[in-house]
Amino acid sequence: MDEERRETPKDKSQTEKTEGQQPKDRPPRRTRKKIRWGRVVLCLAIAAALAWAIFKGTVFLYGLLHPASQQVGIKTSETKTELGQKLSASQRLNRRINVLLLGIDDGDSEAAESEPKRTDAILLVSFDPENAQVSILSIPRDTKVVLPGHRDPDKINSAYTYGGVLMAKQTVENLLEVPVHYYALANWQGFIDVVDKIGGVDLYVDNDMHYEDPYADLVIDIKKGSQHMDGKAAGKYVRFRSDELGDIGRVQRQQRFLKAAAKQLVSVQNLTNIGSLLATLEKYVETDMDTLTMLKAANSFKLFGESTVKSCMLYGRFDDTGGISYWAVDRESVRKSLDELGIPYLPDEAKEKAKAE
Repeated sequence: MDEERRETPKDKSQTEKTEGQQPKDRPPRRTRKKIRWGRVVLCLAIAAALAWAIFKGTVFLYGLLHPASQQVGIKTSETKTELGQKLSASQRLNRRINVLLLGIDDGDSEAAESEPKRTDAILLVSFDPENAQVSILSIPRDTKVVLPGHRDPDKINSAYTYGGVLMAKQTVENLLEVPVHYYALANWQGFIDVVDKIGGVDLYVDNDMHYEDPYADLVIDIKKGSQHMDGKAAGKYVRFRSDELGDIGRVQRQQRFLKAAAKQLVSVQNLTNIGSLLATLEKYVETDMDTLTMLKAANSFKLFGESTVKSCMLYGRFDDTGGISYWAVDRESVRKSLDELGIPYLPDEAKEKAKAE
């Protein structure tokens, strides 16, 4: 009885000593912290601002290290024609960065695997870093031209088939009378992967689109209305031409898609995924642009806010002369297209002489 009385105060004091504490063999309870989304958003905004500052700083340093390139773009040294020399010598025409974007027809082409491919998409993308503007001119692949070294008219998409990138650049320069500083050559698999990388594109489809080609293993079935397109669906959308406008309708759809894709490209999600995007582009896109030039061109996009992107298709008309379907253009329609986009071109010598006088 006495032992119990002596132990009781000891037990009681031990209880008071350890009251409010967890036993040593049990882990302490963890209280779940609430996520403060305001702080998360603030941190993301600060990170984005830092990334933007680094980007702008890189472009600024590039301008200091290469002051001449701020006013005069790279000259097309491969072009030995008289027109090419005039285009290369004009400082006014070379303040911009003009890139010829060529999409290789590797899906529904009738050519054999070993034969040279034609260009299924031809676009002149003109970057104006000074005014932060981008202009996109789509050239229908059936545009009627005379290729360098040829006598008879042909379709412009044959230029790459006969003479590769060099002839394609020369042909576009002759047609538009603007310098082509760089090129980018892509295939459809690269297009599909890039669209998937940016999370797809939201687009409104004007009409039902259905087409089947068992020889090319191609089935297109896209319904009218708002669509969220992944890479495969987008590839089918921009290649569809089985309507009354044929290739011209396809060019118009490509223009719509490019605008929607540009909007998606500069989203916050894709700004954080830029490394993966560049890796995909490097895998599927062949280009003669270096990294610093790409940064300078990218500076034309306003990443924070609505980017200034203009686009149009080369004006012209249908021409079935000789039983071959062409998209016929003349000097007036070409200059109308360039004027609409604000892309400078080589002026008539007579007009320049009269203006000087």
